[in-house]
Amino acid sequence: HSRIRSPLGTIPVSANLPHFRIQMFADRFRFLLCLLSFFALASIYSNHIIINFTFICMTKDKNDTISMADGSLRQRFAYSTTEKSIILSSIAIGALVATFPITHLFAKVGARHPFFLFGLLSCAVTALIPWAARTNFWLLLFFRFLQGVAYASDFTTIGKICVEWAPLREISFFIGFLTVFNFFSSVFTNPLSAWFCENELFGWEWSFYAHAFSGTIIFTIWWLIYRDDPRNHPAVSEKELNRIHKCKSDDHKDTKKRDVPYWEIIKSKTILVCWISAFLELTSAILLITYAPIYFNKVLKFDVATTGLLVSAVSAAKLPFKTAFCITSDRMNCMSERRKMLFYNSLAFVLCGTFYAAIAVAPWRELVVVLFGLAAITTSANCGSFYKCVNFVARQHAHFVISAIQFSKCIALFAAPAIVAVVVDHDEDTKGWNMIFIGFGSLLILTHFAFWAVVTAEPAEFTKSRSESNLDKSEANVAKMRMN
Repeated sequence: HSRIRSPLGTIPVSANLPHFRIQMFADRFRFLLCLLSFFALASIYSNHIIINFTFICMTKDKNDTISMADGSLRQRFAYSTTEKSIILSSIAIGALVATFPITHLFAKVGARHPFFLFGLLSCAVTALIPWAARTNFWLLLFFRFLQGVAYASDFTTIGKICVEWAPLREISFFIGFLTVFNFFSSVFTNPLSAWFCENELFGWEWSFYAHAFSGTIIFTIWWLIYRDDPRNHPAVSEKELNRIHKCKSDDHKDTKKRDVPYWEIIKSKTILVCWISAFLELTSAILLITYAPIYFNKVLKFDVATTGLLVSAVSAAKLPFKTAFCITSDRMNCMSERRKMLFYNSLAFVLCGTFYAAIAVAPWRELVVVLFGLAAITTSANCGSFYKCVNFVARQHAHFVISAIQFSKCIALFAAPAIVAVVVDHDEDTKGWNMIFIGFGSLLILTHFAFWAVVTAEPAEFTKSRSESNLDKSEANVAKMRMN
């Protein structure tokens, strides 16, 4: 007899039970855990993008009015462009405040319990958003701020899962699959919100209630199944554990063994360029996701129901290509890892930037929708570019680097609405929208060449222990002596 760990403690099991578990999961339990984590990540993101669509239909009740400072009446939810930008930016402020404290917390105690609690916070606040919107504008902003605090845990969780559970040969798949949760959320949330908006029996408020309820169920299941270390999970076979740990150092296997070398990471040119690339790519993606409903409805003049379907179609178009990019980035053997990163970066930045800029000059609204889809498809190649690069360079400290990408995404969540508020005078301002599309398209193309100059697949010095670094230096000196 052997013994295994379970939520109920250490219990004896028969010798043939581990064999049963291996057959049950086929040495692929990590993929089930990845799938559950994906749904949990998507739940938090869905909770805060619901309002992006419900902005369209919250103003239907013309009798629901409030008094303005000048004595006039206004429909309660007829927010100005500036007010909408403030509501959207409050998410970014909450995430900015919480990102690094959450990163430090996760590094010390793991992801399981904190991520579960932040998920429940997101669901509880989401259920209260309709009440807050009717009660007080500042209360609504505070609840949106709390949604941002919960959202800050998403990318830190992605980093921890990739460090602890992803084999190096599958890193692109894990990154790509986990980071596509935002587009999946749009595919699910926008049509559901449109259905509630058009349904007289429910109304827009029920979109918030439905997401909060389903999210609570998802996080409960995730907490019951997830563990921070695959070595402590009874469902992980010895074969799968060896696959997860292949080519990883002892420090990589146990991330709590060494403190994160923050300053050394920040000084790395490769990491810095990857962070800049991530910021620009994420800002452009947020503009597409956040403002596609408003752009399709107000500028392209599609009705509400059609807008919901088109926005979902644009987001859905990304999913199969994201999967293909992730798999080929891991499995393709015809070029080096560095060349693969450059190839996928050219798709995510050069091609995406070209399609982005072309939106401004497209003559037909149907072509604009296609270009939105092409931009979404090509940006999904980022799983094989800067995301893969930071994991190869930072290794066991990748969770901090990816958390910093989350920080840049928080800035992007603030920057994108701010840019729209400054450049776009009103929702139908075509000239302002075109300036944004051309500007970001050009920036994406230029960023690719900066990445080209620093990209590498080699682990950085800060990932090595002192003995490993001394050994590498000794080997380098020996090689120089032989050459001389």
